[in-house]
Amino acid sequence: MLSLDTSIFDQSKDSLSIFFDKPFWIWDHGLHGRQYIKTNGHCCFNHLISLPTKADKQYPLFHFQALIFDTLEKNQNVWIKKARGIGITTFMLRYLAWKILSSSELDDKSIFIVSGNRKEFSENIKRNLRQLFEKRFPLLRLESKYTELWLKKTWIKVMTTRNIMDIEGYFDAAYLFIDEADNLDLRDQKLLEHAISVYAEKSKGKTIMVSTPNVTGGLFERIEKDTSSKYAKLKLDYTYGLGTIFDKAFIEKKRLEPEFEREYNLKYKRR
Repeated sequence: MLSLDTSIFDQSKDSLSIFFDKPFWIWDHGLHGRQYIKTNGHCCFNHLISLPTKADKQYPLFHFQALIFDTLEKNQNVWIKKARGIGITTFMLRYLAWKILSSSELDDKSIFIVSGNRKEFSENIKRNLRQLFEKRFPLLRLESKYTELWLKKTWIKVMTTRNIMDIEGYFDAAYLFIDEADNLDLRDQKLLEHAISVYAEKSKGKTIMVSTPNVTGGLFERIEKDTSSKYAKLKLDYTYGLGTIFDKAFIEKKRLEPEFEREYNLKYKRR
């Protein structure tokens, strides 16, 4: 499928209306190809915004990502243990942007994104959100301040675990997305668990927790072993990305590294 010419888009805030009612992706390859031709590339959110890029190469969405999509759509609380570099953070930012732009469901709502305990992690997430629009909408200017961003009528707040308790004052939050939750220290994990509990009670919003596993006894292992957990659980080891995001030579090289079992095969590291 060919790329779209950016010149076809009106470079204004109203240009975001082009995403309304568009599907995130059409998972049937044949149907997608026909819709792409029929609509001149206006078939889905991801073709309109430009396909994901890794190492300067564009990729379509893969079949294993349909599993992620379905899990997010069907569950209130989602826990994803994933291989390093499999693209979940990129997927999640696109998914949240699609939820905002494809309908009015999130108008006047808030989304909180927690990314580590360092300010630069939060700044990276905000920058990646803005960059979603740079290729096809280069003149579009989204309102922003510090680690806050407004997309259409939705307020997105990117924060570290150190100020996560700020969410206690908000009752309109629709999503809480926590990236690399298992790599926080134990103190921050406890803060996070408390904040999630408060958020769930007050806002009734969705919670999505994603991470490469860290050490035994941490937050992710506790949730994984909890048979009465509220989370729908999804495990995505390196095999899900083999032949798509990862090639065989890359994985064979990584096998020689001491962290392979943890970072790519989802094994917790002993303390």
